Amino acid sequence: MPIQELSRINLNLLVCLQALLEERSVTRASERLNLSQSAVSKSLSRLRELTGDPLFTRTAHGLIPTSRALAIQEQLKPILDELWKVVQPQVFDPQHCDRHFTIALPETANHLKFQNSLADILKSAPKIKIKLMHLTLKNLEELAAGKVDLVALPDDLDCGQHRISGLHRKRLYKDKLVCMVRESHPCLEQPWTLEACLALGHIGIGAVTDRVSITDQTLAELGLDREVVVAVGDFHSATQVCESTDLMFVSSGNWAAYAEELYRVTTLPMPITVEPIAYDLYWHEMHHQDLAHQWLRSYFRV
Repeated sequence: MPIQELSRINLNLLVCLQALLEERSVTRASERLNLSQSAVSKSLSRLRELTGDPLFTRTAHGLIPTSRALAIQEQLKPILDELWKVVQPQVFDPQHCDRHFTIALPETANHLKFQNSLADILKSAPKIKIKLMHLTLKNLEELAAGKVDLVALPDDLDCGQHRISGLHRKRLYKDKLVCMVRESHPCLEQPWTLEACLALGHIGIGAVTDRVSITDQTLAELGLDREVVVAVGDFHSATQVCESTDLMFVSSGNWAAYAEELYRVTTLPMPITVEPIAYDLYWHEMHHQDLAHQWLRSYFRV
């Protein structure tokens, strides 16, 4: 497309030409366009210069288009119709949406929150495709690059959310932390104290040195720390290790309630006061006004 050359063309000239082709009269075209007859005549003169063709012949019965004008007419109306559609407000119908969405979620949000809405989403928009990814530290950068559509993450995890421009966020929910141990764990027969908690080996998510969790931050403020003995990649694996060893797993309350139905584990309260974990949904400015994105985001409810 010779966009530099097109930039020199006044779109109003093409609109004027379409009116003249339809009305075959400068007077009627000027009334339709709410312009003076002299303004329409000047536009016609510029159109003749632009096309190198007289375009119309004046007769007693009005303007008669030349063969070049008739050839232009066949192409011009569809083009103007498409331009009109381009500037109309967006209309979104989920039944006809065939978009592909990529969503990155922490395991807890996926199992406990989003999957409850997935059936409704697919029922409302049967043609869409959704790719669910496990949350990684790079997901917000991928969000800004347009590779990911939505990212949910806990607020104690630094994925660069404070350094990446153009991000939008809404709070999804808050969740307290609890301690999870296997059923019949010896600690259940003893008073549950901070000392008892720290005497146990702990299970971590990710590499042992990946990040400082809010639990570790709170302990550090008290001059204490815990020993992470086993690190795994996901909550199911952590719960399985918890079920089969004497190690303890610090988990969100929602996950613990879910895990107690699947595994032989039980929960204990945190022996220290730890701020609840808040989960936030992020999307980028490039999709903020996108009606399909707005519709999808509506399923992520507080």
